[in-house]
Amino acid sequence: MRIRLVHQLSLLLLATVVLAVGAMAAVVAWNLRAGFSDYLRAQDAQMLDRMLVLAERDLAQGGGPRDDGRGWGPVLRAWLDEMAEANGATRGRGFARPLPPSGLDQPPRPPPPPPLGLPADPSNFGPRLLLLDAAARQPLAGRAETLNQPGLLRAVKRDGVTLVHLRLAERDGPAEGVDAAFLQRQYGGLAVVAAVVIALALLAARLTAARWVQPLHSAQAAARRIAEGELDVRIAAPPRRDELGALTEDINAMAAALQRLESSRRRWIAELSHELRTPLAVLRGELEALADGIRPLDKAALASLQDEVQRLSRLTDDFHTLAHSELRALPCQFAPLAVAPLLAEALNRVRGRAVGLALKADFATDLPTAHWDGERIAQLLANLLENSLRYTDAPGELRLSARLQDAGVLICLDDSAPGVPPEALAHLFEPLYRVEASRSRHTGGSGLGLAIALAIAQSHHGRLRAAASSLGGLAVSLWLPLKP
Repeated sequence: MRIRLVHQLSLLLLATVVLAVGAMAAVVAWNLRAGFSDYLRAQDAQMLDRMLVLAERDLAQGGGPRDDGRGWGPVLRAWLDEMAEANGATRGRGFARPLPPSGLDQPPRPPPPPPLGLPADPSNFGPRLLLLDAAARQPLAGRAETLNQPGLLRAVKRDGVTLVHLRLAERDGPAEGVDAAFLQRQYGGLAVVAAVVIALALLAARLTAARWVQPLHSAQAAARRIAEGELDVRIAAPPRRDELGALTEDINAMAAALQRLESSRRRWIAELSHELRTPLAVLRGELEALADGIRPLDKAALASLQDEVQRLSRLTDDFHTLAHSELRALPCQFAPLAVAPLLAEALNRVRGRAVGLALKADFATDLPTAHWDGERIAQLLANLLENSLRYTDAPGELRLSARLQDAGVLICLDDSAPGVPPEALAHLFEPLYRVEASRSRHTGGSGLGLAIALAIAQSHHGRLRAAASSLGGLAVSLWLPLKP
């Protein structure tokens, strides 16, 4: 059977609270029982000590057994009655029956009944008291059956000589009478508190579990809709500062990223088909003209066909490189190479094509050896220089500079007018993006060069940025670490 998460959380929280309350109640009850037993034993010891003081005083004044037949029984009863009077027994809480007021031989009268609701001798002190012989410790007075029970022992002395022993047996249970009622009230109070706490815990567990599960339900519903293609779905939930809040933000961010990716995919497909359509249309026109005999099959026609095929080949290679970089970092073979000669060679390769443009190099003299992929960096520099050559009006200027910065090399390429609108700078490295007007399709190019340059820079853990140049055109800054 499938148990919902809200029920699992509720049961878990409830079980935790029940175990905690049960353990706490057991510890409190045990501690109360043990502590109350210790209190009762201390109370018994205190009462026995008071009885000892009373007995020694009575014996010192000539009390005790007599020749007239008075034994230790009446003596013990007299001590109990005197102690009872000292403890307020005349108000109905006596320890033993009082002695008759006139003579020792008269039969004792029954004690008056205690007031309603007040038990006589709540500690059961009298029946537990036993008087023992000093030598053999044999019972002289009291209940002999209590001799086998554990208890407290006190020696009754006169002039330093032990006459008898007072022995008080332990209680039959931890509490009796009023004391037992007191413990029962405490246990009942603990039970009521435990029941209230468990009920509140059940309510709190249900509310807490529902509060935890509700964001999960929203996330589940949103994820299902996103999987069905509704990429504009967002979870509208109050802000939370916990993991569930982070999950909500992550799902919203994922949906936004998927929406951007889908939009980019559609744009890619549209622009890719547009880019491929042009050379294919030219090829089809050339071939139809050759097939119809409108154009002769000569070297010029073959050269035109070859140019269009090369254009298609370059376009597909660029798309392949860029698609590879989208999946994972471009594979690179790092090796030591000198930075300044690499930059100078890249600049010399385009020098013949820079008609009407002044090429300037400004390399720092302390450029060290870097661990780069030489072919990839050469391709990156060629794409940047190609972009500047295509979109810089003659007469103009291209300036390539390099210097050390933050354990890496900062390479800057500045060109002269025309410039790039500020709102277009952030999109220059997007695939197939072209700035309208001066930087348009009629000047050529696939629109992938800067995107490939960015992918190469990222594969070297570098940075590629674009900004307005002091020369009036575009300034591209490339930072690459010496050891990626």
